[in-house]
Amino acid sequence: MKKYLICGIALIVFTNIFILGGVFYNRSGEPTAQLVLSEREARLPYLSGFEKENSGVGLSISWRALANKKDELAYYNNRSINLTKQQLIALGFTELEISEDGWAQERTLFFALEYNGEQYQKSLANAQSYYEKALARFELDTNDEQLKYAKERASEAYQQELHRNSRLFFLEAAQDYKTLATKYAAQSNIVIVKGNAKPYFNDYSKDHSLHLRALLVNRINVPAHFVETLASLKTSRGQTKPDYSVTVNWGKRLEPWIVDIQIN
Repeated sequence: MKKYLICGIALIVFTNIFILGGVFYNRSGEPTAQLVLSEREARLPYLSGFEKENSGVGLSISWRALANKKDELAYYNNRSINLTKQQLIALGFTELEISEDGWAQERTLFFALEYNGEQYQKSLANAQSYYEKALARFELDTNDEQLKYAKERASEAYQQELHRNSRLFFLEAAQDYKTLATKYAAQSNIVIVKGNAKPYFNDYSKDHSLHLRALLVNRINVPAHFVETLASLKTSRGQTKPDYSVTVNWGKRLEPWIVDIQIN
C-alpha cells in the first residue's frame, strides 16, 4: 500500500512540474501577440453565482468567421468558410477526405484571427445594408406585419453588430505557424492560435468548405487577484457598453494568459 501511495504522490508531483514547466516556457521571452479585448471577445460565464467563486474563473474567447456571402450576416457562432478543393489539399487534407463520400477527422491547424479590423468592418457594413434594405421594404407598405417584423429583426441584428457581437474574426488557416506569422508580422491586431477544423462537402451545392470546430485553448483563466474585480460585474447582455477590457498575451505555445483587467 505504501508503495502505491508513493507512486501516486510522485505521479502528481511530476504532472504538476510538467504543467508548470509548460506554462513557464509559454510565457518566456517576448509574447507572440498581445490584444486588449473587450467583454465582447473575452466573456464572463453566464452562470449565476459567479460572485461566489473564489478560484477557477475563466473568460471564454468569443470569435467567429465572416459570412460566406456578402448579403449574409456574420452571426456570433458562424464557424464555416468556403474553400476550394485545392485549398483544402493545401491544408493537408487528402483527396479521399474531401471527396463526396469522404470522411475526415478533425485536424489541428494554425488560425490567424483579426481583432477589430477589416473583417469586422465588412460584417458591420453587411448588417447595416441588411437593415437598410429591410427598412426600405417596410416603408413601401407600413401596414404589412411581416415587413415590420423583418425590419425589427434587421434593426436588432445591426445593433448587436454595433455593440455586442465579437469583433474577433477568423482570417485564414495554415499547416504551419511560420506561414501566418510571416504574412501578418506587421499587423498588431492579429493573433495566431491553434484550432481544430475538418472539411465538408455539400452534396446539394457541390461546394467544399472548412468547418472551424474550436480553438485548442478557448478559455483564459483569471488570476486570483482579478477575480474580485470581476465578481461585481454582470454579463452585458442588453447593455451597449462593455464593462471591462482585458489585456491578453499569447506565448511561445500560442496559449493565452491575462496581463491586466480594467473596469470601464
